[in-house]
Amino acid sequence: MHIIPPDLLRVARMGWHVLPVRAGSRAACFRGAVDHATTCPDTIARWAARWPGCGWRVVCGPSGLFALDVDRPGTHAADGVAALSALVRRHGPLPPRPMTRTGGSGGAVLFFRHDGEPLRGQAGYPAPGLDPHRGRQAVTIPPGTHPATGGAYTWRVPPWEVPPPPIPHWLARLLAPAPHPAATPARRMVADRAPGVLMRALHAVCDAPPGMANTTLNARAYALGRWCGAGMMDPAQARDTLLHAARRRQIPMSEARATIRSGLNAGLRNPRPQGRARP
Repeated sequence: MHIIPPDLLRVARMGWHVLPVRAGSRAACFRGAVDHATTCPDTIARWAARWPGCGWRVVCGPSGLFALDVDRPGTHAADGVAALSALVRRHGPLPPRPMTRTGGSGGAVLFFRHDGEPLRGQAGYPAPGLDPHRGRQAVTIPPGTHPATGGAYTWRVPPWEVPPPPIPHWLARLLAPAPHPAATPARRMVADRAPGVLMRALHAVCDAPPGMANTTLNARAYALGRWCGAGMMDPAQARDTLLHAARRRQIPMSEARATIRSGLNAGLRNPRPQGRARP
């Protein structure tokens, strides 16, 4: 059996869900890889044997991670290092955290724990040169090479030495989704309560009685789907929060994804009235 790279095995044992990508590329080695990202050493070993020399990416959502990709000018147009330094001077320091060195470009990826906070996932937030990743989004980790430079990704601060800390409050605030520009005042007032609804859903699944976790997950997925159907919640944020809750409750990911998809779709078909504040 092909030997798993030691650093990759370490992060898998920490609960980081990984998938293989083609050497020197960000393209997954097979279709649907994001949904099959795993921590299972046997599966990872099979992938390593089938695609020797491949790179690796970690999927943020099931791993309970938020990753901030910091670009340097040269291979990128914007200077994310300068942008992040300016934000830190304005808002406060970042806690010690795992961090990779982007191969050949001088950039970095910073890893934080994601506890279900609603966050943007678009490049350029909260400033040009900064790319946030959460949910189904994935980032490259060692071993791997940068597609543009060919340089190797390495750990500056490995997660087995410094575990991912919570996202700083100021950073989560800057990454909070913007309200819908066309929303009426009444609709905005209800939509502003969406973060609290998400957190209540997370805690409901985590605190469900024995044997009721998956049933609770389905019920909360349906409730959040109704919010999404009314246009007052981002479906990706709802899915990410529920996946994080399922991971914390140790519901198998394949079972959790099916339950969440079913519940959200049912809720989307039955949008909630916009005048009510709770799911």
